[in-house]
Amino acid sequence: MINETNLAQRLGLSTDRLQEFLTVSEYRKFKKNSVLFGGNAVYDWLGYIVSGAVRTYCVNDLGEEISFLLQVNGDFFGDYESYITNQRSNFIIKTTLDTEILVFDKEKLDKLINSDIFWIKFSRTMSDICFLEAKRRIEDLLFYSPEERYLNLLQKSPEIIRKIPQKYISSYLGITAQSLSRIRKRSN
Repeated sequence: MINETNLAQRLGLSTDRLQEFLTVSEYRKFKKNSVLFGGNAVYDWLGYIVSGAVRTYCVNDLGEEISFLLQVNGDFFGDYESYITNQRSNFIIKTTLDTEILVFDKEKLDKLINSDIFWIKFSRTMSDICFLEAKRRIEDLLFYSPEERYLNLLQKSPEIIRKIPQKYISSYLGITAQSLSRIRKRSN
């Protein structure tokens, strides 16, 4: 179930504002390896991971799955680009563990945002967070070695290392599973 205190802190909301926010959400449970979004459609909702883990990935022309994002408890997820542009998404989002999420439907969320200046400011803050996360992801791939990317991930989110299979982590870091294994041995 939802730990409202943690969620309120994570979002920087008072108890009253959190209750208002939760009125536009739906709580859902999924088994490991459930597809939350199958791609090739417009992504018209956002999610928050109450517990568990999800992987956002695409499949390249060779049929290989390329992990774009790995997310765990307390993370928001979704294809934000598709969400704001109403363009089709190529990403697939799948659970890597039994997972509980809050789902925020775009239409309901937009009504809340348009109801009060507080929510307009809140949505801007959330957009800024999405931008900064994307920027950090790009910087990791452009400016850091595979070993540095692994160490950054370990520092930022050790939970990902514990919860998500190595093959997905290696794809996320842009390296082979064998290279990740060698890096992990050197880091221990």
